[in-house]
Amino acid sequence: MNALIIETAFLGDAIVSLSLARAIKEASSRGAGVLACVPSRVTYLVRPDVADVVRASPDVDTVITFDKRGSESGSAGIRKKVEELNALEFDTLFLLHSSRRSQTLASLLHCEIKIGFEAMNHVRLTKAVPDAGWRNRYERAILLLSAIRPDADLTGLPRIVPPAAPELEPFFQRFPKTVTLAPGSAWKTKKWGDGKFLHLSLELTKRGFGVVVIGGSEEMNISSEIKAKSPPGSILDLAGKVPFLSSMSAIARSSLLVANDSAPTHAAVAVGTKVLTVFGPTIPAFGFAPPEGSGEVIELPDLWCRPCAPHGSHTCPIYTHECMERISVESVFNRVLQNWETS
Repeated sequence: MNALIIETAFLGDAIVSLSLARAIKEASSRGAGVLACVPSRVTYLVRPDVADVVRASPDVDTVITFDKRGSESGSAGIRKKVEELNALEFDTLFLLHSSRRSQTLASLLHCEIKIGFEAMNHVRLTKAVPDAGWRNRYERAILLLSAIRPDADLTGLPRIVPPAAPELEPFFQRFPKTVTLAPGSAWKTKKWGDGKFLHLSLELTKRGFGVVVIGGSEEMNISSEIKAKSPPGSILDLAGKVPFLSSMSAIARSSLLVANDSAPTHAAVAVGTKVLTVFGPTIPAFGFAPPEGSGEVIELPDLWCRPCAPHGSHTCPIYTHECMERISVESVFNRVLQNWETS
């Protein structure tokens, strides 16, 4: 199989979808039907900003970028990308991204087999899979493979091998107990709160934990404040200073990650580090919670206003942000200690 996977959504979605790449490789190794004898090649079409992370998966052979909102926008960009992809003679397409743009692109590709979900009405699919019956988004991605391999293992998780980071080793050697904190999110209502991450960090350092803070430029202020208010040397501040793939090196080296419902949660799953994910406006039933054995969810399950949006929002619709305000630092800190004691 020479397979193309189209997933041009955000970073977290791309990481989750790597479970499909793993399932293709493992099915190929078992060799039967469409995947018999010849090892499968897996190519990904992704946004430029997630390409380096996807390349770090041992289950992906080639990554092609699609700058759909920049230099390759519009119908001319689609036509040019289609020409590039058709030259690579893919025989099987897995369409994970359901936007009109992605479906238009997929409809123009010369693939013998095209697999997607039933709700994708703007592309003629060879196999249309019901978008139902999955427990999480990792499993949902693998459902596409089950259309041609009914024996596909739906429990497989994405794999990413971040680069070695020898410059981080002195910190982790000094702190065998290390927790990484990821206070950021693209959506403001999905943030547990900078102040709470600060106080959680202070409680952790009091107990002898080392703390790594990751994020983008928007997290630089809180990461600097955490470092300034913590015991000297107890904080490794990476926010806004390194690419996300380098932050994944720190996650992989850590004992635990505490994050919002955002990309770092899936990064932890992909590198095998347990994660505590704080859910507010969104709910685990949307499929983005860490799978069983990979982490735990912290939430207020019976709050009447949840969920309020499929992806979160920038303001709370009822102006209370109660879903996050009522999750205390003490409760999260206790969950960290429980996980450390049972690890």
